[in-house]
Amino acid sequence: MKILILYWSSTKNTERVSNRIADTLKKEGKSFEIVKVEEDFSCNLFDYNLVFLGTPVIEFLPHKRILSFLKEQLTFHRREGNVKLCCPKVPGKYAVCYCTYSGPHTGKREAIPAVLYMGQFFEHLGFVVVGEWYTVGEFKGIEKASLQGKLGDIRGRPNEDDLLDIDNKVREVLKEVEIANEL
Repeated sequence: MKILILYWSSTKNTERVSNRIADTLKKEGKSFEIVKVEEDFSCNLFDYNLVFLGTPVIEFLPHKRILSFLKEQLTFHRREGNVKLCCPKVPGKYAVCYCTYSGPHTGKREAIPAVLYMGQFFEHLGFVVVGEWYTVGEFKGIEKASLQGKLGDIRGRPNEDDLLDIDNKVREVLKEVEIANEL
């Protein structure tokens, strides 16, 4: 199984989650690639069986670098004929969409649109979305947002408990994908 972890991180919150995904995959004996999505990055997602895509949430959406990447990918895959009416599932193609968020105003509801946006992208390609993950991350640069926001005191997050949750989710996804591939 070919696995790819793609992410963008500006404050290290999403990077910490991405690195934890990588650590767990390594412990499970899986090989993978991990890439921070920069402006000149491109790939063919169909070269992979399982893609993890992570982003911080900025104004209810993925970071602009991830948005740009997704738009470029959608254009590429349309030209390649990979975007089809009714989005038929492509056997052996899976995705996990995850984010880090601080939710100072409305909590997790600020993060949901970002992850759903990324999931819609993968579904358009025929990938089965096997995970939509939300991890609280400290709001860096505005301490008040990390202390008095909707989620209360979120300083130091994602913390070890948050990252242990990621470990468990990665293992669950691996089991789900392995079972689906046996059918």
